Amino acid sequence: MSELELTSHKVLVFDVYGTLIDWESGIYNSLKPLFPKDTPREEVLQKYAAAELDLQMKDPSVPYSKILHLAWLQLSGQANTTLGSASSTLPTSDAERFGASIPTWQPFDDTVQALHRLKKHFALVVLSNVDNRSFGGTHELLKSKTHEASKSRYPTDTPDSPFSLILTAQQLNAYKPDLRVLETALQQVSSAPRPLIPHPSPPWGVGAREVLVVANSLLHDIEPANLHSLNSVWISRHEKNIIGSKSELKERGTWTWRFETLGDLADAVDQEVKEARGAT
Repeated sequence: MSELELTSHKVLVFDVYGTLIDWESGIYNSLKPLFPKDTPREEVLQKYAAAELDLQMKDPSVPYSKILHLAWLQLSGQANTTLGSASSTLPTSDAERFGASIPTWQPFDDTVQALHRLKKHFALVVLSNVDNRSFGGTHELLKSKTHEASKSRYPTDTPDSPFSLILTAQQLNAYKPDLRVLETALQQVSSAPRPLIPHPSPPWGVGAREVLVVANSLLHDIEPANLHSLNSVWISRHEKNIIGSKSELKERGTWTWRFETLGDLADAVDQEVKEARGAT
């Protein structure tokens, strides 16, 4: 355990899909009809991840729901490498349903409670490769009416939301791991006089040393955090996630802390708070 404390930070920057939301199950359950029945789950997800990253890098302005739509077409052999070019052999509605499925992907069992425990101590910031509309559905799954707004250390988006600021790829016109994404988020939460995107500045400002990146993906989040000299928490999800974590263990950078679940992170924070109070 590092001598540095989790509670020395003021802002937690969260990846959402893979860290808070079980996106792999959502993706796999939708895509498995495209593959032979004996195709391993890992192979399906790896092929999807490659298609997704390729599409995102080709045109960052394409909304994430459309990326899913195009990935479906590409994996089914109905699209060439040009964005939007597709055959009409596969019913378009199937690809469209996949693109629209994001709000139905479910949180991990520990996610909602852990988020609302963490918001008592930190400003929680979403930094996600998603479009605004899709995250709107996800956001509803992450709210909780059992937690009072007065328990939040920082103002939140709504009283029942855990988040103080929501930044999406659609707002930033870029997809992680593009380093400009995290850079923009850092400037957005700092005391910079002018925000870089058309989004209200938060009523608080922090320095980079007070920002902690919390994510499952080493490629999309942990490595950019390292390159920006930020502390990070790897939510490893027992190393079961395939996209953006398991296959990258030997290739990507290190993390400051590692926890199997978000609930474990919340437990560690609560323990630090308890010890600090006991020492005073």
